[in-house]
Amino acid sequence: MKFSRRQPALTLVLAILASGNSQAQSADSRVNYNTAYRYPFSIGLELQFVEPMTFFGTEFGGNFNLLDIAAQARFPIPRVPSLQPLAKLGMLTVKAENDPLRARFNHNRFYFTVGLGYLHKFSKSLEAGIEIDAGVGYSLFQALSPTTPGFHYGLNFQASLGARVVFNPSYNISINAHPFIGFSRSLSPLERFNGYTIGLGITFDYRFGTDPDDPQAEIRSIQFDEPRVDDMFAAMQSYYIDNPVGEVTLTNTERYPLTNLTVSFFQPGYMNIATTVARIERLAPGERTTVPITASFDQNIFALEGVTPLTGEISVDYTLRTRAASQTIPVNYDLYDKNSLTWDDDRKVAAFITSGDSALANYMSYLRRVTRDFTNSGYSEAVQLAMEVYYGLAEIGTVYQLDPTIPYDAAQDDVKIIDTVNLPRETLAKLAGDCDDLMVLYNALLESAGIETGFITAPGHIYSFFSTGVPARDYRLLHPDKLMTIPIDGVLWLPVEITFIGEYDFHEAWRFGAEEFHRYIDDKDKMELFFTRESQAVFRAVGFEEQDLGLQYGDPSKIVRDFSSSLSRATREVIENHQKIAVADNSKGSWNRLGIVSARFADYSTAETAFFSSLSLDRNYLPAKINLANVYVKRDEFQNALRLYHEAEDRYREAGDIESSSFARLLLNISQTYREVENFDQAARYAEMLKEINPELADLYTLGPAQTGTRAGDAASVLEPLFIEE
Repeated sequence: MKFSRRQPALTLVLAILASGNSQAQSADSRVNYNTAYRYPFSIGLELQFVEPMTFFGTEFGGNFNLLDIAAQARFPIPRVPSLQPLAKLGMLTVKAENDPLRARFNHNRFYFTVGLGYLHKFSKSLEAGIEIDAGVGYSLFQALSPTTPGFHYGLNFQASLGARVVFNPSYNISINAHPFIGFSRSLSPLERFNGYTIGLGITFDYRFGTDPDDPQAEIRSIQFDEPRVDDMFAAMQSYYIDNPVGEVTLTNTERYPLTNLTVSFFQPGYMNIATTVARIERLAPGERTTVPITASFDQNIFALEGVTPLTGEISVDYTLRTRAASQTIPVNYDLYDKNSLTWDDDRKVAAFITSGDSALANYMSYLRRVTRDFTNSGYSEAVQLAMEVYYGLAEIGTVYQLDPTIPYDAAQDDVKIIDTVNLPRETLAKLAGDCDDLMVLYNALLESAGIETGFITAPGHIYSFFSTGVPARDYRLLHPDKLMTIPIDGVLWLPVEITFIGEYDFHEAWRFGAEEFHRYIDDKDKMELFFTRESQAVFRAVGFEEQDLGLQYGDPSKIVRDFSSSLSRATREVIENHQKIAVADNSKGSWNRLGIVSARFADYSTAETAFFSSLSLDRNYLPAKINLANVYVKRDEFQNALRLYHEAEDRYREAGDIESSSFARLLLNISQTYREVENFDQAARYAEMLKEINPELADLYTLGPAQTGTRAGDAASVLEPLFIEE
C-alpha cells in the first residue's frame, strides 16, 4: 500500500489534533459542549482516498486506484446530540494502474448509504467519535466485454466502519478526518472487487443554526403584553392551583412560527418547582394569545405573617425553527397570610374550617365524654352534640367580640377590603371572635364529630347551620314549630346564632337563627346558604402547624347542667306539643302518638297515661295495648308486659290478622321479653313464628337462645321493643 501521495491529508489530521488539544486544555470542563453547541443538521462533501487491503485480481498482478467523492448529511438527535443519524450519496471511481489490459475493469460505483455516528465534543472546536454506515450501489462498466459494447452494471452491498476527528474553525464550518475500513460485495457474478478496503476521508461540512456565543444569537421572539398577577392569599392556596390569579398576553414577533411553547409561573421561596400554566403547540407569526396564570405554592406559604410584597417570574420556553429558546419577565404582587381574605366569594371562609385539627377532635371527645350519661337516645344526636359544643365553649369563656379593625359587615359590603378570619384553634386560644370567627370554630367542631355543616350569609352577618339527620316529615320530633328548622333535600337543618354564646342559651341562639333565616328567605340577593363540604371542594382547608393549645376545658358539672337543661327543654316542648294535639283531637290515634313520643324521650309516666287514654276510647285498640306493654318492658315490669302482649296476640289470631307487619313486631317483642326473663324455650318458639311470617324482620335481629335480641351486628346488649303507630 502506498500513501506517499496522501502526505498533505496526514499533515491536516495532525494539525487538527494539535489545535483541538490546545483548545480542549483551555476549555471549561463544566460546560456540556454537546448540548451547548448542538446544531439541527449539516451537509458536507467528503473526499476519500481508498486502498484495497488485498490486490484486486491477483491472477493478473498489479492493482487499481480508488477515489471516492460523497455528499453527506447528518441529523443530530435533539435530546442526545452526540448521536447523529447520517446519509451519504457518493461515487467511487476504480481505475487500473498503468495496465491497458485491466482497463476494461474500470468503472464507477454510485451508492447510497445510511448509518449512525457518535461524535463527542471535547471543546467548541474539537470533536471525535466513530460511525458506521451501510447501503447499496450500482457499478457501471463501460468496456467490460469486448464482444458486447455499451454499459454493464452490477448491484453491490457495501458498509464501512470508521472514526472521525473534527476541527471546527467556527460554529457553522467543520473540517474532519475520517479513517475507515470498508467492505464491499457484489450481488452479481462479477466478484473481482469483493473484499475489504482501508481509507482516509477529508470532509468539509456546513452546520446549520446560530452560534450561541454570537451576541446576535439571543432569541427574543416573544413580546409580553400586559403581564398581571393579582394579590393572593395563603388561605386560598388550593384554589389557585386550578383557578387563574392573573394573565399574560404573548405575541410572536418573528416571521416564523414558534412551536412547543411552555408557559410557567414561578415564585422563589414558595414553590418547589415552577407551575406550568399552559402548553401551546404552535404560535403563528404575529399571532397573539392570552394565557391565564395559575399557581401551585408549597407549605411555606402558611408561614407568612401579614402582607409580603413578592416578585414572581412568568417564563416561556419555545422553539424557533429548530432552536430552543426561553424568555422570562418579572411580575409584582402582594401575598397575604393565612388569616386574610376578601369576601368576593363567600365560600372562601370554608378554607378556615379546619375540622381535621386534632385539638378540636380532643375537645369534642371531652365534651361527649362528660355528657355521655345525660344524653337522650330518642332525640337527634346531631342537635345534642350542637348543644354540647355551645355550652362547652360558653363554659371556657368564649364570647362574641366585634372586630375592632374591620367588622364583618364592612368587609362584606366592600369586596376589596382585606378581612381577617381566625383559625378555630386561634379562636379557642383567644376565647373571642366576631361572627365569622365563631362560625368557623363552631362548624369545625361539629364537622370533626362527623356532622355536616354550612353557613348562612345575611346583610352584615354570617352564622351556622347544620344537618340534624331527621327527615323533614318528622319536624315535630325536633320542635313544634316547623319554621324552627330548614328542610333541605328531605332532611332538617338547624340554624344557630353562635354570637349569642355566653349571653343566651342554645334555644335562644336557635330561635334567633331561624328568625333571621325566614326574615330573608324570599330575598335571594340578601341571603345565601353554603355547605361546608361543597365549599371545601373548591377552597380546601388551610395548612397549619399543630401545637398544644394548653386549653382548659372548663367545669364539667356546669357543662352537664346547661346541656341537660336545654335537652330537657327540647324534649319537653316536643311532648307538650303532642299532648296539646291529643287533648284537642281526643282520638285513640293521637293519644297513641303522644305515648310513643313520650316513650321515645324516656318520659314513661306520660307515655303510660297516654296509652291508657287511648285504650279508654277503645279497649281493643291493639297498637296502644302493645305500646303500653313496651313501656312495662322499659320499666322492667316483664310479667305485666307479657300479659298485655299475649292478650294482643289472641286478638290478632281471632281476627285472622297474623300476616300483618304489626303482628310480626308483636312476635319480636314477645320473643325478646321471654329472653329477658331467661325463658329461652319460649323466646326461641316465638322467634321461629316470626321467621315463618316475616323472615326479613327476623334477619334484622339476632334471635338465637343465647343472644340478646338486639339488631344484628350491634355491640350493645339493650332490649328495644318496637312501638306501633297504627
